[in-house]
Amino acid sequence: KRQGVEGQKKFFSTLWNTYAFFVLYANIDGFDASKYRLSDCKLTVMDHWLLSRLNTAVKGIDENLASYRVPEAARVLQDFVDEMSNWYVRRCRERFWGKGMDDTKEAAFVTLYTVLVTLSKVIAPFVPFMAEEMYQNLVRSVYPTAPESVHLCDFPTADESLIDESLNTQMSALLSVVGLGRACRAAANLKVRQPLSTLYVKGTSFDEAFSALAEDELNVKKVVFT
Repeated sequence: KRQGVEGQKKFFSTLWNTYAFFVLYANIDGFDASKYRLSDCKLTVMDHWLLSRLNTAVKGIDENLASYRVPEAARVLQDFVDEMSNWYVRRCRERFWGKGMDDTKEAAFVTLYTVLVTLSKVIAPFVPFMAEEMYQNLVRSVYPTAPESVHLCDFPTADESLIDESLNTQMSALLSVVGLGRACRAAANLKVRQPLSTLYVKGTSFDEAFSALAEDELNVKKVVFT
């Protein structure tokens, strides 16, 4: 029971911190969501992945709730929020720091805004007051004609066109490699700030863009698949 409570606290704080991060930089840059459309943005691999993971998660949550598998639905939600915060936001935070509103910053803002708005509706059955707070600030403040409450909105439907299974699989493999790479560094007492020449990976492979992410994340010069 204690593990369940701690997991809930972690979920609440992780989601709220991600929301607060977005609001902070959106206010600094005067980001107006009504002036941008996702389809017009030049999305990066990370943006495409987050949107794909979001819709995969929405699909899984909806299916579990429809079958009254509430703990399973909550677990899917928790896993997504953890990856959004500890992978997407952490890897992309410098995009929010830049001056002006260039293409990459615009795509980051619109992507994260889209995800947070969808999440405000997804979490409504689980954490109604947090969902309402997010919805009022993200949606009602921008679109006054939107439904008065998140609890008057339809539950989100997964956009199958945004789900890329290959992208999901490769990013999942990358996350596993990064986790193992950190564990290897810890076992050898080699901090990440110390550069290494090669990361050897056995049992999986991914495209060059993902190799570049692994190289940067683990501070190695190249990734070699064996």
